[in-house]
Amino acid sequence: VLFTVGMAIWMLLVPLVEAAEQTVLQRTVPFEQQGRVFGFAQMIENGAAPVTSLMIGPIAQFGAIPWMTDGWGADTIGGWFGTGPDRGIAFVFTVAGIIGLVATATAARSAWFAAIGRADAAAVAAGIGADATAATEHVDQAHSGAAHRTP
Repeated sequence: VLFTVGMAIWMLLVPLVEAAEQTVLQRTVPFEQQGRVFGFAQMIENGAAPVTSLMIGPIAQFGAIPWMTDGWGADTIGGWFGTGPDRGIAFVFTVAGIIGLVATATAARSAWFAAIGRADAAAVAAGIGADATAATEHVDQAHSGAAHRTP
């Protein structure tokens, strides 16, 4: 049940995140460069999938599953997390989710991310939201100013 609820939340959030990413890219990347940028972004996303799939199998089989079946993990957190092979996979999903949340929070606090937000807001306020070249100039100006400040 918990897995189903988690997957439902995931499936509801992915379109929102992808739409936000696409909107930011379209508003900040000059039209002439969008094909290259979108192609590169898609290449990175598609290239990461098989790499992570190949990595997670051995991590789960030789690390998490034995750890949650009869290892220290089962003894330490098994009382509230559960024990056995299925709990090893659940532990992998839990750790992956936590890593994703930490990475997102770290990126959201970066100076570059804040500069993009300020530049996008300035572009919308100036009425140049559809002009990616002008928006990019705002991002460059905001980023250069953010680079000189310490957070």
